[in-house]
Amino acid sequence: MNKTASFCVPALLNEENYAAEMSQVAEPFMASLRTDAYFAGVGGAKIHYEAYVPAEARAAIVISHGFTESAEKFREMTYYYLKAGYMVFAVDHRGHGYSHRENPEDPETVHIDNFDTYIEDLKIFVDTVVKPQSKDLPLYLYGHSMGGAVSVLFIMKYADVFEKCILTAPMISANTANMPHFLTGSLAKIFIALGKSKEAVLGMGGYNPDRKFEDSNDTSRARFDYYQVKRNATREYQTSRPSYAWVKEAVRIVKVQLDEENCKKIKAKVLLCQPEWDASVIMPPQNVFVSRVPGAVFKKFYGAKHEIYMSPNDVMQKYLDTIFTFLEQ
Repeated sequence: MNKTASFCVPALLNEENYAAEMSQVAEPFMASLRTDAYFAGVGGAKIHYEAYVPAEARAAIVISHGFTESAEKFREMTYYYLKAGYMVFAVDHRGHGYSHRENPEDPETVHIDNFDTYIEDLKIFVDTVVKPQSKDLPLYLYGHSMGGAVSVLFIMKYADVFEKCILTAPMISANTANMPHFLTGSLAKIFIALGKSKEAVLGMGGYNPDRKFEDSNDTSRARFDYYQVKRNATREYQTSRPSYAWVKEAVRIVKVQLDEENCKKIKAKVLLCQPEWDASVIMPPQNVFVSRVPGAVFKKFYGAKHEIYMSPNDVMQKYLDTIFTFLEQ
């Protein structure tokens, strides 16, 4: 498919009949194109991914999900990308979904010793799965929250892989329960020194199957309800809290992402999408990041929380319009 061919933004699913449209229209369409498989990540770890490879495509998009999420949660976005004529490759980062866990004895706690492992897993994924199947198509990266941080670190280190990168509420700076980062990082290091690297942060509860929409990062009840049913039914989707090592790393990477020299290394065209409200990440550092990346584009979405892709259709329409305009330019 010629990327310059006429293009229309895909029609949104009907929010009033969302569950039926997802289960009866979107899911069957995606299933007809989906391959579920694994690749060997760093250290040979089994990393799960979903690949959607239509016969023709205008480009290939790699999806990098957020903390405690998985490829599954981005099925609706995958549907829109596919309907727009793109290939899609969505990875379950280690510690998430069906991928390898460093702490299988505690599957609800996300643990990683170093965020660089996420970066190298993603590089292996691109080299061994994405490129062989996408051939010479342009490669684009879509990263949300933690996956946005992974995306930023990736395009800083491997500047020639992706032509464009969409960051949606990226974790440039995590919200550490309103505690200063230097204190959070210091406390995490103390617990790591005490041999508690893989343990859940004290006071962080486990998975809550009765989580309320009002307490979520979403502003579309229909989208929240649909995914919550899936999450309650699937143990692999019930990650809910970080380990001390994960927190230590989340604090460490703030300076890396905001370093001016690192920002100048980025060659990909960057779009950063920011919600109106966000309790999961600190928003001002996102603005600083955009100001330091050459040519980066910033867009704010009013009426959205942290998970912009789980917003009502009026916000979703603006979100899709912005993303596809950026990709088709």
